[in-house]
Amino acid sequence: MSTGKQQEFKYKAVRIRQTNSGDWLVLFAASAIEIDTWAGVPQKKKIGTQETTGFQREENKKRINEITDFYRNEKNIIQNPLLCALRQPDQANVNFEPSEDENGSSDAIQHGFLTLITESLEELSLLELLKRVKTNLERRVSGLVENQVPDSFIRELKQRAEIKDSVQENLIESSDEQEIADNSVNNEEIEVVVSDESHIEDFWKEVAAYISVLEEINDNFKGDKFLDYSKNALISFLRPIVVVDGQHRLRAAISSAKELVREDRYKDYIEQAILHEGIDPGEAQRKIETEAARKLPISLLMNTDPAEQVFQFVVVNQKATPIKPALLGTIVSTSLSNEELERVAERLENAGIKLEESRAVTFLARHPDSPFYNLVERGMTSDTKDRLKWNVLASIVSIFRDLKGGKLFHETVDYADKWKRDYLAESKIVSGVEEATEYWQELDGPWRDVFIKFWSTVRDKLADKDNDQANNYWGNPKISNIFNKTSLTILAADFFQYLCGRGKGIDSVQEVPSLVDDWLKGVNKDYFHGDWKLHGVKKDMPGIRKRWSTEWVQYRKDPQKLPKESQYRIPLN
Repeated sequence: MSTGKQQEFKYKAVRIRQTNSGDWLVLFAASAIEIDTWAGVPQKKKIGTQETTGFQREENKKRINEITDFYRNEKNIIQNPLLCALRQPDQANVNFEPSEDENGSSDAIQHGFLTLITESLEELSLLELLKRVKTNLERRVSGLVENQVPDSFIRELKQRAEIKDSVQENLIESSDEQEIADNSVNNEEIEVVVSDESHIEDFWKEVAAYISVLEEINDNFKGDKFLDYSKNALISFLRPIVVVDGQHRLRAAISSAKELVREDRYKDYIEQAILHEGIDPGEAQRKIETEAARKLPISLLMNTDPAEQVFQFVVVNQKATPIKPALLGTIVSTSLSNEELERVAERLENAGIKLEESRAVTFLARHPDSPFYNLVERGMTSDTKDRLKWNVLASIVSIFRDLKGGKLFHETVDYADKWKRDYLAESKIVSGVEEATEYWQELDGPWRDVFIKFWSTVRDKLADKDNDQANNYWGNPKISNIFNKTSLTILAADFFQYLCGRGKGIDSVQEVPSLVDDWLKGVNKDYFHGDWKLHGVKKDMPGIRKRWSTEWVQYRKDPQKLPKESQYRIPLN
């Protein structure tokens, strides 16, 4: 494996252990320019078709500019330290050495020196960086190394890169196997996504596919970026230190230093260094920037566990500026493997993070069999504005999983709760278990397949999933009469009302379509297709919700004639 030039940094530091069983914390300070040399910020964002395994929010340019402005006054300081941790497997390159007079001491506070050895990753090729990221992912998830990259991934990359000869050759060589391969790929993809930790596997697959293609064209490719992957994006995942919190303060300090050295006094220093000391211009610039940059305080947790790092990030940020629910859910659900998540799950729940809810919603937003697949916001900048709000899907999920909140807007009865009390235990789908409710509500309990089957059936009967201009389009809550919080809640609550009214349990997932058929017997499939003339109307207003709820239930129970389209914009008191 290729290696880059190594650099060593040494800082005065204090090491603290808060409890006898806790990890060491090392407190020290370093120039922002130096920190950028050995620390990476693992952001949660979409690269190519997959989300990274990072957990930091994406950079907010406005916030960086605001802090940079604040830093222009030298008297302005921010007391909060950057929160950092060690990255696996680079802990061997980070070492705290107590001062001689501290040796043998059992005190929880020790003075000494922190030594950091980092590699100039910029010198490595894009291919080498991808291989290192892939190896790190394989360390985190056992069995990943044995996975195969689907041929479809590689073919798609080649086509995007227009490696026509390779594509043609590949197609000819595999022509006899193509149909079989396509079928097996489809099955393979579904099998992978079914796993709760598929987010890491998906990221691994894409990285592995890039490696495969770059190895093929390695003799002719020397660039820093290939399609969606760049060296800069990958280096963030390979530095020996992880910035858990404080990326905007760090970026602002770097920006401030670069701005500062443009002043004449620093230009003179650079010229002297070049002319009289024989220093390379680039090195001279960097040396001056390092000296001019703010010295930022750092709290380094001597722990390499990604689970602990995500826990620290979530707790710190949720207590300060709360993260939006969609991004919070995405981070806690898709940054760790199952085994890593297990180690901090209880602590996250105790800290008030709705981990189980986040995992349930994430699964339904990512599973290709789910009717909500790719239609729900994830809290990232790559989200389109026509997606269903994260908390809306969470509330719909709660009706099915928790069996709570199944109220029609013009009534007070919670039909989901009533069904749970009266009919869940006698449903064959939970037969043979002592605690029917707990079994039903497990993350992968019966509720989940019922949920997917129910909404898939409803979508196919009442909505249009292809025409994004249709009023009953299954997507885009802003224009759709059915794909919005109000209608989805009404349909869910009314289904449980139907089950209660007929005294029905749910015996199997396969029974769900016939239950939906009976529930919607006689209902016009174009109920939600009409022009409800909703311009200027907020669909989530209490009066509108009552109107829609009343119109639907009255029609569904006796579907002789569709309600007047003009009714839906008139609030019901």
